[in-house]
Amino acid sequence: MRITAARFLGAAGPSGGAPPPGPPEIAIGGRSNVGKSSLINCLVGRRGLARASQTPGRTRQLNFFLLNERFAIVDLPGYGFAVGPEEEQRAWGPLVEGYLRERPTLRGLVLVIDARRGVETEEEQVLAFAADVGLPVVVAATKLDKLAAGAARRRVVELKGWLGARATLVGFSARTGEGRVPLWRVLEGWIAGRGRTFEARRPNR
Repeated sequence: MRITAARFLGAAGPSGGAPPPGPPEIAIGGRSNVGKSSLINCLVGRRGLARASQTPGRTRQLNFFLLNERFAIVDLPGYGFAVGPEEEQRAWGPLVEGYLRERPTLRGLVLVIDARRGVETEEEQVLAFAADVGLPVVVAATKLDKLAAGAARRRVVELKGWLGARATLVGFSARTGEGRVPLWRVLEGWIAGRGRTFEARRPNR
């Protein structure tokens, strides 16, 4: 996909502030140090759209970016590090879970992992939560350029086998652009309406 326009649409914190539901949305989340901002900037072709903090865990809100004036990506707060007042830390979980569960225009989730670390306990929990609310997931295994070519190929095969039918996996490198096209293919399907719809959510358990 060619992105010709990208702009910041708004942000939501524990006290609210999210833009009203409108165009289709795709959430992008993951551990705080897996290269989520670099992936977003590579996808969009804008170097500074999503800003990477020098300190993991500093992002404390959902950031909405409108692309081509027809769909949005939502940068979720990273997990795995707890930075800030304790009451804010406790609010991040409900903030993200509420968005993933209830947002009527959300079509799917890109779960970003470090290919070298793989799927850990937190990622297993995210996958289980997404399955519970009927949310499609594509796992983007980043930093493939940190591995030798043969090791990177083997790692992608291993991760696909590990995930099985739970999620699609795309190997990705923000430095080389590897994986950008296949990841966009998945996202374009969601934008076209083949992701979750609000009516298709599974009942709360």
